[in-house]
Amino acid sequence: MDEIAPYFNRQTTPKILITTADKISARTYKFCKELRKVIPNSDVFSRKNMDLKKIIPQAVSRDYTDLLVINEDRKTPNAILLCHLPDGPTAHFKLSNLRFAKEIKRSGQTTQHMPEVILNNFNTRLGHSVGRLLASLFPHDPEFQGRRLHLFRYKFRDNKKCGLQELGPRFTLKLRSLQKGTFDSKYGEYEWVHKRREMETSRRKFML
Repeated sequence: MDEIAPYFNRQTTPKILITTADKISARTYKFCKELRKVIPNSDVFSRKNMDLKKIIPQAVSRDYTDLLVINEDRKTPNAILLCHLPDGPTAHFKLSNLRFAKEIKRSGQTTQHMPEVILNNFNTRLGHSVGRLLASLFPHDPEFQGRRLHLFRYKFRDNKKCGLQELGPRFTLKLRSLQKGTFDSKYGEYEWVHKRREMETSRRKFML
């Protein structure tokens, strides 16, 4: 069963709900706002002490196709839970190396154009699953005239040369688990779980 098939068959239009853990810091809230600029058709809502299992059916009833939950540690965003609605899958990522747009030298200004999304080297079975999950966050048809490449925008130096101007935010995601269905910490069935001692022969090597 392919839970993401409706997106690739153009039966659904991405609509993203971004929320957080309770009592977040200003830095985490700022990260949510920057994600809202990066991901078209996304909304940020306060968690208000609501259990995640109660948020999911409410999000589905409001036609959200994906749920992003930003967690933090020591007042810094440190993890992202991505749940595809209504049937999953759910991926949990470690978040690191976060830099906001204003913290990046010579960063550009974002536009309202639909971005072009490029996913490279998601070649394994696990990588294919995660790549499709990430792709489903964005609209089907990019507006190339906007020169917006997620997370970059094309910057033409002259009629022969072009470069990339970073917009931000910049961050690294490292997959920790992939779960079938929507989020269920108690009874969830996991397709893949990161096992640090068995898998981390190098800190530079990711398992996709």
